[in-house]
Amino acid sequence: MVDPTRPITSVKSSNVKALGRDLAKAYPGSSSKESKTRNPSRSFQGSKEAARGQHCNTRHVVENVCSVLKSFRWGPAAVEALEKLRDEKKIVMSPRQANQVLMQMNDYGNALGFFYWLKKQPDFKHDDYTYTTMLGSLGRAKQFGAINKLLNEMVREGVRPNTVTYNRLIHSYGRANYLKEAMNVFNQMQKSGCEPDRVTYCTLIDIHAKAGFLDIAMDIHQRMNAAGIETDTFTYSLIINCLGKAGRLPAAHKLFCEMVDKGCAPNLVTYNIMIDLHAKARNYQSALKLYRDMQSAGFKPDKVTYSIVMVVLGHCGYLEEAEGVFKKMEEENWVPDEPVYGLLVDLWGKAGNVEKAWRWYQAMLGAGVLPNVPTFNSLLSTFLRVNKISEASELLQNMLALGLRPSLQTYTLLLSCCTDGRSKLDMGFCGQLMARTGHPAHMFLLKMPSAGPDGQNVRSHANSFLDLMHSEDRESKRGLVDAVVDFLHKSGLKEEAGSVWEVAAQKNVFPDALREKSRSYWLINLHVMSEGTAVTALSRTLAWFRKQMLVSGCGPARIDIVTGWGRRSRVTGTSMVKQAVEELLNVFGSPFFTESGNSGCFVGCGEALNRWLVQSYVERMHLL
Repeated sequence: MVDPTRPITSVKSSNVKALGRDLAKAYPGSSSKESKTRNPSRSFQGSKEAARGQHCNTRHVVENVCSVLKSFRWGPAAVEALEKLRDEKKIVMSPRQANQVLMQMNDYGNALGFFYWLKKQPDFKHDDYTYTTMLGSLGRAKQFGAINKLLNEMVREGVRPNTVTYNRLIHSYGRANYLKEAMNVFNQMQKSGCEPDRVTYCTLIDIHAKAGFLDIAMDIHQRMNAAGIETDTFTYSLIINCLGKAGRLPAAHKLFCEMVDKGCAPNLVTYNIMIDLHAKARNYQSALKLYRDMQSAGFKPDKVTYSIVMVVLGHCGYLEEAEGVFKKMEEENWVPDEPVYGLLVDLWGKAGNVEKAWRWYQAMLGAGVLPNVPTFNSLLSTFLRVNKISEASELLQNMLALGLRPSLQTYTLLLSCCTDGRSKLDMGFCGQLMARTGHPAHMFLLKMPSAGPDGQNVRSHANSFLDLMHSEDRESKRGLVDAVVDFLHKSGLKEEAGSVWEVAAQKNVFPDALREKSRSYWLINLHVMSEGTAVTALSRTLAWFRKQMLVSGCGPARIDIVTGWGRRSRVTGTSMVKQAVEELLNVFGSPFFTESGNSGCFVGCGEALNRWLVQSYVERMHLL
């Protein structure tokens, strides 16, 4: 049993806002090693006094130029102010100074205008650093057309892209989920004779794992080792995190043990990752043991660690003890930030205690901490769960009044509530809230065409929308697609639901929904889905098996259908997903059965399975 009285050691340390932030910092397209590899000829020469004078002059120039650029949006007024500054103060910028200015600019439009203004100045020539910084700025803004144009100009000007340049490009494409383009940059990098470094490989591993392509991520890791780059603590931590997020906790734990056995010491980030993975897998005792092991190894908890411990205590039902951790942090002079307050709002909300969730939300406002979109989503979910629709409406208005833009998760919550509405009035009210979010997902749903003879019009509509949502994280897209398919299925639009599912499956939105465990042994995993989505996914997947059999003449030796508890289920054995799947399989007289001791898994195998799969109704199960 969890010991809620066990003392929690507090310590002042860096204010880390989310698990994995340290990992993100380690590969933003550059590394500490890269930042030190400047051309020695650029270093200051002469005495310390001269160096100090030059430094002061550089800082003065950079501050003046930044001040101008922050005062204007790029245009004639900004150009006039820069030229006045140049003429009156006799400022002549060096590439080093220009790079420092570009690094401080958040507006890519201003940065790009300034970049091209510099290009027109006499005796000024951009170098690999200014080009790389500008490409990074465009990448953060997802301006990929401008990136290609600037990269071509860079090559034409005789400025050769370096490792940092390529890493920035890979990172930019990767975080926008353009994996093919990221790999194209990687291949071009090698063709140009520029050697990938640890940052290159780790970025590629991370972006593929986050997108659900774990096999490709692990293959890139092998290529990294083959290139002579050993797996260090950072890389181990990254891969462990990838394995855990892909649901492969045993493999992640095995790699953690391998890391320790090989003498590669885990750091605080590694421990935080492992504790978090066990917490998310509901292995709370293991999470707390790792927490104690971490302290025994000499590591002091940071804010991420404390947040995870609060989650563990909350999920074990020790919500007061979780609040105790918050108070302990305050006593140790921590300044609680939005994620910490938001966590308590979420924990009490999921426990069904609306009053407590609301009280922590008010405490956040009282402390002068503005909630962000995830915290609003937590409170919105709390209100919707207990059918407090009017309170949810007021909360959404407050969110919009603060200038916060509803996220994909916000819309997903409202759509799920609309689907499960207790009355037409509730459903209509939720529909109004969905429209008020202004999210593109609402127009996608409103403009959903009626399914044509082959469903291609719906598939094209869904394909265009998912392309628009390309840069959203996979979990958010999965949640929305689940809600959309569930809504369409329960609204009687089953053909449309099937077509949307097929597009989502092709785009790897549900990467674990179908997997070949071994030769001819397949696993259909439905446990993260709503019941309408699960039924649609199962029927369309079985139809795919039928099609493959008719083409090849060979059928699967075994298929396992995993329903587990099902999404939103609270008690073992009450899964709505299991009930819906069992009903579908029984209606069509399928040969699937449950094995003893595993009521959440339906098994079909052998000749009986193959005879059933070729029946014509398997193609249309989702409609009947």
